[in-house]
Amino acid sequence: MSRPHYAAVKAQIETDSALAGKGYDSARRDTAGALIRDTYWILFGGGPDDLDDNRFMKTQDVDSAAEYVYTARAVSVTADGCRAVTDKIIAATVGKTLTVTGRTLDPLRLTSSDPVDADESVKPPLYYADTELTLVSRRA
Repeated sequence: MSRPHYAAVKAQIETDSALAGKGYDSARRDTAGALIRDTYWILFGGGPDDLDDNRFMKTQDVDSAAEYVYTARAVSVTADGCRAVTDKIIAATVGKTLTVTGRTLDPLRLTSSDPVDADESVKPPLYYADTELTLVSRRA
């Protein structure tokens, strides 16, 4: 169940044409292993953080109601570029209802959004900010 939910969130972010094709599963590195200086975003998240049907004494199963938490990390060569990507991610996702076959999904909600921070381990620094999104999925 994890992969279709992840794919739905990623596809929703990519509805913004400026973000389409700029999403990755991890930081971008060149063949020597150095971080690539560019503006892009990374989507983290996997299995459900919670499986619960809110029924007393009901055991969990793979079809239980699930809560998925995703972190979308904006990365850029400037702090303002990072803020721009964060703004686009939030606009493309918050309040949007996604589709996963066999499931009923609540609208995506913003759980938190961190301030821009600098990765000083690379020179010049890269800037990043995390936006946490929550998706609740139930049996259809």
